[in-house]
Amino acid sequence: MKLPRQADLFANDTDHRPRRYTHGGDTSKGKRKLSRPLDRRKPAHLTLKSTKAKGPLNFRSPRNKLYIERVVEKWARKLGITIHAQQNVGNHIHLIVSFPRREAVQNFMRTVAGLIARHVTGAKKGRPFGERFWDALAFSRVVHGERDLWNLKRYILKNEVEAEFGGSARDGVERFDEADRKARKTGRPITDFL
Repeated sequence: MKLPRQADLFANDTDHRPRRYTHGGDTSKGKRKLSRPLDRRKPAHLTLKSTKAKGPLNFRSPRNKLYIERVVEKWARKLGITIHAQQNVGNHIHLIVSFPRREAVQNFMRTVAGLIARHVTGAKKGRPFGERFWDALAFSRVVHGERDLWNLKRYILKNEVEAEFGGSARDGVERFDEADRKARKTGRPITDFL
C-alpha cells in the first residue's frame, strides 16, 4: 500500500522555499529579505554587476583592472577565503570561492563591493557618486558537486574569451565544446563534428 505524500507548504513559492541555492541579483528584486544560502563545505559562485561600468568606469580599464584584482585577493587572504576562479568581464565580476565561516563571505562581499564602487566612481566623503552603482544585491549560488564546478569554470572561461576577443570568439569556443561533447558521446573523432 502506497502512503500519501505530504503536500509541500512552499510549493507555489519557489524563490523562498527552504532549500534555496541562489540569492541576490535580479531574482531578489521586489521580494522579502531572506538569509543568503551558503554552505561552507561547498564553494559559492558570486557575481557583482553594474550597468554603469562603461567607458572610464569599466572594470577592465587599465586604472581599475589591477586595483580590483588586488582588492579581491587582499580581502580574501585577510578573511581566510580561497578563490578558485576570478573573472573581470568589464561590467561584472565572477568569483568562485570557498570560505571558513558564513560571516567571512558576508564581510568579504560587503567590503569588496564598497571598495570597488568607491575606487571606480571616485566617490569619497563629501563628494558622492550621486546614484546607486551596483544593479542589485550581489548574486550568490551554492555550487553542487564536481560537474557543476567544472561547468561553472567553463562558463567563466567563455566570459573571459568574450571579454578579451569578442562575441565571435566565444561562439567558436561554444561550437568546440558542442563538438567535443558529441565526439565523447559517439566515440568518433572531434573533427567529424567541427
